[in-house]
Amino acid sequence: MPKTKQFNKDKVLEVASDIFRQRGYNGTSIDEILKATGLSRSSLYDSFNDKHTLYIQSLEHYKNLEMHRYEITDDKKLNGLQKIEFLFKEVVNLLSTHPEDNGCLMVNAAAEMSKKCDKTYAVVCNNKESAEELFTNWLADAQNDKVIPADKSPKTYSPFLFNTLCGLKVMSQSGASKAELNSVVKVTLDALV
Repeated sequence: MPKTKQFNKDKVLEVASDIFRQRGYNGTSIDEILKATGLSRSSLYDSFNDKHTLYIQSLEHYKNLEMHRYEITDDKKLNGLQKIEFLFKEVVNLLSTHPEDNGCLMVNAAAEMSKKCDKTYAVVCNNKESAEELFTNWLADAQNDKVIPADKSPKTYSPFLFNTLCGLKVMSQSGASKAELNSVVKVTLDALV
């Protein structure tokens, strides 16, 4: 009779994504993962095959949590520009309340692994495309509500917004203060109106 898994896979992915975010793929050992998750070596390999598969699944898990945050913002009764401002301020608050964190797993994965691993590249690109699609929709809504000018192309400005969002996460890793991050958000929003 096969053994039943005695752990919560989502919790393991959450813990693993935190370790990979803090230490990077190459800086994380199997022993560190086992210690943090409480898994045995056989459970890890039975469930995830290897460190790389666990990394990819952790990256997907992290991406889904990030997209859930965006979807919560999307459900708010705000115009498109207000949604962008709300999301950016939420990110700044998160970064400011956890300055010890090592940024964003998705940004770190793009820098460390996306050129070395096709699977990482695919997850990172999918994340970028999903975020930019949402920004495009919010910008189009803001134009329909006449809160940003019609000459601001949503498809042109959505990569700018994605880049700014990623930039905030990188700035926080370099010790930027909440005031500095908020200043970047203000300049970004000013560029839209």
